[in-house]
Amino acid sequence: DTDGWIDVGPAGSSYYYSRTREPTRGTLMLDGDRVPVTGISWFDHQWGDFISVGGGGWDWFAVNLDDGTDLTLSLVRAADGTFPLVYGTLIPRGKPAEHLAATEFSVETTGHWTSPRTGAVYPAGWRIWLPREDLTIVLDPTVASQELDTRPTTGVVYWEGSQAVTVVRDGVRRERAGDAYVELTGYAPAG
Repeated sequence: DTDGWIDVGPAGSSYYYSRTREPTRGTLMLDGDRVPVTGISWFDHQWGDFISVGGGGWDWFAVNLDDGTDLTLSLVRAADGTFPLVYGTLIPRGKPAEHLAATEFSVETTGHWTSPRTGAVYPAGWRIWLPREDLTIVLDPTVASQELDTRPTTGVVYWEGSQAVTVVRDGVRRERAGDAYVELTGYAPAG
């Protein structure tokens, strides 16, 4: 779990928390049948005025690795395309959460997807590198078209969805090495 206050410069401050592996159970209705399901959920919430500091949107990553490691990264863009706010949290299996400064990781875009509906061009594929952990995480969207058009209700078009996870740690590559979710805002026209 991570708990934390975040200084967002001209926007003041924010408070953020995550519960990265919450036991979850429920029931799905599938063709009229009730199907019980169990698993884990990632629950988080953040307060703050990110439009003041993130007028260009943000890229947010949530990763659960099969070895028990959890990672969340936030890259908040200003309207001019710079990144005034970049931070993360690493939770190694069985250890306390560690704040990650922007200098402790890198995120490289490895591909793009263009929405046929809105014309927005989204990053689609990433390579995350944490040098002190000798850890590379490669994320690829499980489905390219994960754009959500909520203009009728919230006025926002954004992309968010599940990712295929590949991990390279200590020189060893593992496919299907966890679960991940990415949220992208600010790439599509508003309103």
